[in-house]
Amino acid sequence: MSVNRLGISVFLLIAGVCFAFVYAFAAGPRPEGALRLFGPVVQALIEPADKGLPEETLAVSPIAAPLRTVFTSEKEQDGVIRRTLVLAQGETLTSRLVGSGITRTETAKAMEALRARMNPRKIPSGRKVVLLFRRGEGGLESFTGLELRKTPVKLVSVERLSEGKFKSRIKDIVLEKRRFAVRGVVRNGIYESGLKNGVPAGVLNTMIKTYSYMVDFQREVRKGDRFEVLYEQATDDEGKGVGAATLIYAALQVGGKIMPAYRVAVLKDSYEYFNAAGRSIRKSLLRTPLKAARLTSKFGMRRHPILGYSRMHKGVDFGAPIGTPIYAAGAGLVEYAGARSGYGRYIRLRHNKRVSTAYAHLSRFARGLTRGTRVKQGQVIGYVGKTGIATGPHLHYEVLIDKRQVNPLKVKVATNAALSGTQLAAFQDWRSKVHSTFEALIAEAQGAVKLAQNAPAAAFSR
Repeated sequence: MSVNRLGISVFLLIAGVCFAFVYAFAAGPRPEGALRLFGPVVQALIEPADKGLPEETLAVSPIAAPLRTVFTSEKEQDGVIRRTLVLAQGETLTSRLVGSGITRTETAKAMEALRARMNPRKIPSGRKVVLLFRRGEGGLESFTGLELRKTPVKLVSVERLSEGKFKSRIKDIVLEKRRFAVRGVVRNGIYESGLKNGVPAGVLNTMIKTYSYMVDFQREVRKGDRFEVLYEQATDDEGKGVGAATLIYAALQVGGKIMPAYRVAVLKDSYEYFNAAGRSIRKSLLRTPLKAARLTSKFGMRRHPILGYSRMHKGVDFGAPIGTPIYAAGAGLVEYAGARSGYGRYIRLRHNKRVSTAYAHLSRFARGLTRGTRVKQGQVIGYVGKTGIATGPHLHYEVLIDKRQVNPLKVKVATNAALSGTQLAAFQDWRSKVHSTFEALIAEAQGAVKLAQNAPAAAFSR
């Protein structure tokens, strides 16, 4: 065992001496011709392999490194390259910029400029970011800035200055307005069916309010009835709707009866909906002062569900979830807003010298609503509840003429303005253009408009 150890020690000692001898001759000064044979071999071991290469071969542009970032699109115009990337879950904009070959120094400067407008760490996944490059002589690229949307109508721009710094600014985005046409079938109520067809909630709310003057949605609209909608909305660069949409035209086919409605400017910044004959659809009172409700009790004698005896029911009841908004059936003045015995929280509006409406069992009143407040037709005045004597959440609605309750479902109300002369002629011409636009958009979709439960809907017969 001792002999083996001695042999190993001697071998290591000799090897160390030989390495030191060779290194001394290769790295340090030596006489001419000394150990010339060892020179090339040792030099290759101890000197950089790229020594002696031309300097220009080692020169790299700022974006010459292999691009690890995947871009969704790339466009070049007038020497400016626009590369679009999408942030993935868990990624940061900083890492994507570095992955695009941008130096860490330039990335840090760009992020510092961006922080003046928004927090780079709070950019959500899925957000598109456009990186800007300029192609120079020899095809070399330099990073000049970036762009991303802060909101659908605000663009943050980071721009490179001549001295190598970066600055940011906010730009307004002018969105393109587009028109959309939908033709559908009622399945589970007009509101739900409209949503399934892609109609914005705001458009459906306008449509329901407009038709509330002549349609009882709880009793008259049935499964299989049909509707058409033409609306206008601003869209982003992906064609998605942004902001409020405007209802231009609608039509309901209820029980074989077709009821169209057209948006018409009557005054500056004031619009009303007219029927095909040019008469305003808006009437003095709404038929139904809330949406998504069902008629649960009619006007007339009935056995009271709580008191247990028969008495006159001097209004109609609409069942709806607690908190459902209640609309003023007409423009008027708040005569009463407070608690009133079995009515619970109660509001009474006076519309003129003869006509009033009342709303009972509310959970709460709209903010700022007090006695003497003026309200507009369709304005939210309160919310459905079950205060007072009530078995469940609902709205008790009354119409009073000369202080006497009458049946809200049968009361006669006067129709408002009607067009005539040149106004009527212009309206009829515009109405034809609306239908042409609607049919063209439907044809353009080529069946791509998704109908509720994929059921086909034929065009209305006019």
